[in-house]
Amino acid sequence: MLTLLEAIARQEGFYVPGTLANRRNNPGNIDEGRFAQTHGALPPDGNRFAAWPTSEAGFAAMRALLTDDYLGLTLAAALDKWAPPIENDVNAYLADVVKWTGMEANEVLTQQNIG
Repeated sequence: MLTLLEAIARQEGFYVPGTLANRRNNPGNIDEGRFAQTHGALPPDGNRFAAWPTSEAGFAAMRALLTDDYLGLTLAAALDKWAPPIENDVNAYLADVVKWTGMEANEVLTQQNIG
């Protein structure tokens, strides 16, 4: 079983060499902006997605974002916010994360189940 962090990273393509998420050490494909900059992202370079110097820093930012803005949401609501339906197949995203983590769609995010 994967942690929620690992499952999101897998869904975002982080573990596939050469993908944008992989090249930018951004396992959650977090957008560039104030949050990314205050959590150690490299200076903006015109790309929509932030870049971190290491994958560990990218995972730390991802954990901070989930902890700061997603605690108390159900897994389904959190993923709908993380990967909005205008850009993603949220049903497939949710099904994959449920399968990979063993979490339930209506499970509420807590510090413990984020990973």
